[in-house]
Amino acid sequence: MLHWNKKEYAEEDIKAADGVSDDYYKKDELIATIKTDETGIAKLENLPLGKYYVKETGTAYGHVLDGEIRHVDLTYVDQNTPVVVYDKDWQNNRQRVEVSVLKKEKDSDRTLEGAIFGLFAKEDIKSETTGKVLIEANEIIELKSTDEEGKITFVADLPIGATYYVKELYAPDGFVTNDEVKEFTFEYAGENQPTVTYDFTFENQPTVVEFTKSSLTTGKELPGCKLKVVDADGNIVDEWTSGKEAHVIRELTVGKEYALVETKPADGYVTAESVKFTIKDTADVQKVEMKDDVTKVKISKQDIAGKELPGAKLTILDQDGKVVESWTSTEKAHYIEMLPIGKYTLREETAPDGYLVAKDVEFEVKDTSEVQHVTMVDEEKPAEKTPEGGKPVSDSPKTGDNTNLWLWFMLLGIGATGTGALAFMRKKKH
Repeated sequence: MLHWNKKEYAEEDIKAADGVSDDYYKKDELIATIKTDETGIAKLENLPLGKYYVKETGTAYGHVLDGEIRHVDLTYVDQNTPVVVYDKDWQNNRQRVEVSVLKKEKDSDRTLEGAIFGLFAKEDIKSETTGKVLIEANEIIELKSTDEEGKITFVADLPIGATYYVKELYAPDGFVTNDEVKEFTFEYAGENQPTVTYDFTFENQPTVVEFTKSSLTTGKELPGCKLKVVDADGNIVDEWTSGKEAHVIRELTVGKEYALVETKPADGYVTAESVKFTIKDTADVQKVEMKDDVTKVKISKQDIAGKELPGAKLTILDQDGKVVESWTSTEKAHYIEMLPIGKYTLREETAPDGYLVAKDVEFEVKDTSEVQHVTMVDEEKPAEKTPEGGKPVSDSPKTGDNTNLWLWFMLLGIGATGTGALAFMRKKKH
């Protein structure tokens, strides 16, 4: 049952009707204290005509005093009005609760916008008169998001005497959800206090992701790679060149998918496939690793039959003509790792005995971890032939026909001998 206490005062001197008798009441004199009944009605009858005012001095549990003074005019109306009546409805506000939340970064004064909090009932809240459940346990009563100052104020009209709690449902972008629950019991603070306040502070930690760029062969950090992180729409979040230490990015959004992309590998390495990852709702350091494989090239020095040809001195030159590597071929193909991606020239400095020096072979090291093959073929030198009792004759191509050359030399010799004999014989006759 609700009761309100009210006191009525004379707003002016209330004089006797005959004008001779003493005044009924002096100005501001307390005339009566009245109390509302079980229906909420308060009455005061048989007052002398005049002007009065009423002040509320007490109110029902859970409500706040109405500080407004009500003026009651009971002055004479006319001869046809036997009783002057004042009849008004007054209302009292229930005591309210304000729950304020401040959202900030842990170990910092930085406030955070965009955190979503819920106000919940801890237990079933029932009507005092009917016993009906008004608010179920763990039912969300109010939902709000922190403003640019990191603040929220819940102003729901909560029943007094119940226990409630505030909980973060979604953290701001880039931060981890705080699972802390703040409870409070809304106790009646008296009729003179319109609002009861509760203030809570929640702190959030940022997400932290550590990116490691390492060599597939050594497992160590690989400096010199150009990397970037992009979101699902391809927007660049961060980009950097790898060094000797892991790269750290803070405040990536929980639940979102990102990709670590290599735009240029270190010299001698192959571009790695992009690594996709999703940010977890944890304050632990999340790790993303990308491994780079090396380039692999096999250089084969062969004869025309396809067999490995040992003894050739070979050199690889880069596009600027600088020597990259030199070696002498063996019975196995020469294997090279970590040639930077690009174009090269394979040059034979000297051929093995019996072989001609081959022409330069241009080749390109491509961006792949597969073994790439380069082959250079040497042709044999033409063999030389030596006729019986004569000079060696080469098998090299002839420029004219010398089939009867020796025959002509013999005939010329015979002719010269005959001429000499003839001259000798003529002298003798004289």
